[in-house]
Amino acid sequence: MKWILVKVRLNQLRRQMDALGLFYGFIILAFLCVLVFYVYVYYSQKEKSLFAFSLTLLALLSIQISRKDKQFVYTQLENPGENIFCEYLLFTLPFTLPCLFTSQWFYFPVLILSIYFIAKLKMNLKQTTRVPHLSKIISPENFEWLSGLRKNFIGISIFLLLSLMISWIRIAPLIFLWFIMTAITSFYQECESLQILFASSGSAKRLLKKKIMNHSKFVLIIFIPTLIVNSIFNPEMILINVAFLFIQITILIFAILLKYTTYCPNESLKGNTILLSSISIGALIPFLLPIPIIMCFRNYGKAVRNLKSYFND
Repeated sequence: MKWILVKVRLNQLRRQMDALGLFYGFIILAFLCVLVFYVYVYYSQKEKSLFAFSLTLLALLSIQISRKDKQFVYTQLENPGENIFCEYLLFTLPFTLPCLFTSQWFYFPVLILSIYFIAKLKMNLKQTTRVPHLSKIISPENFEWLSGLRKNFIGISIFLLLSLMISWIRIAPLIFLWFIMTAITSFYQECESLQILFASSGSAKRLLKKKIMNHSKFVLIIFIPTLIVNSIFNPEMILINVAFLFIQITILIFAILLKYTTYCPNESLKGNTILLSSISIGALIPFLLPIPIIMCFRNYGKAVRNLKSYFND
């Protein structure tokens, strides 16, 4: 069967939506509807259609070369390439179908063909846990970043290098920095043990403050060089770059708060993936920019209350 992966993903999606609840489910649905509208708008404009087309394929390519279940799929499933193709085909429909209703309809068959070839790629970004001297730069208390960088070091390095290489172009480097941020949010999907939690700080508020401050500094170190060069070559981009950096920091803070809102010792928080992805994608849509800020305020109190049940403070 070529739809095995699709059935698995739909079951995972149903479980994640059940876990998130009605409020977050509504937020995600609203994001999706607005996103489909914006995809349609972009394909309606000839000069922007190539951007939408390229971003879709780049996102899929990034997913394909970094997905962790590829070895299982290729060894355990019959027709693995076709299964992956059907999976990508279904879940990219919100980003591909809108072009059929515009004068740029010819992108649709090109997208389908491109998705087919991407699904056939067996290339993997070989991950390594040995990044020399990383623990000397990042302290053990920032274990999310130590673990996350070791797992995603090659991918993040490639996107960072690409953003620096084209930092003089107006918008393009921001796309690569956005991909880096989507990787960074994945750092917060594993809960530490109670021993590590207690060693990190003595209270819930101090823990959150420390995490937010330290991890925001890491993001600034990664993003600022590209944004400075981009602003020098494109002075009209200064305010856009400042706003972009602010939104990315906000997304980071939301990822931290969401982790501790749903914190449970030694548990995996894969159920947060859909919400984090929706918030990250929503940051590309101008009038949805306030949403991450609102979500941060909403989740801060929840995170504190959840952590207090462990700290007893």
